[in-house]
Amino acid sequence: MARKLSASQMSLPMASAKPPRQMTVTDQPLGRPLTAADVLTAREVAALLHVPRSTVEDWARRGVIPSRKVGRRRLYLRPSIETLLLEELP
Repeated sequence: MARKLSASQMSLPMASAKPPRQMTVTDQPLGRPLTAADVLTAREVAALLHVPRSTVEDWARRGVIPSRKVGRRRLYLRPSIETLLLEELP
């Protein structure tokens, strides 16, 4: 027999009343709106780095390279990847 839940047990946590902050032009890494050329796929990053696409996807999941999940897709910003390549290693 199924156990009945009280009203307090069935309620969901209240969502934050504060709306998500919109990105402004100055928040963007380039200081200007992104263009299609600034956004890369895993395949494009793999070609840039000369590694397999699966390696790029693994690095992104582990946080080795910066990426952004948009739905089911993972996108990469060209300036972030270029900065990562130009950084000096400790």
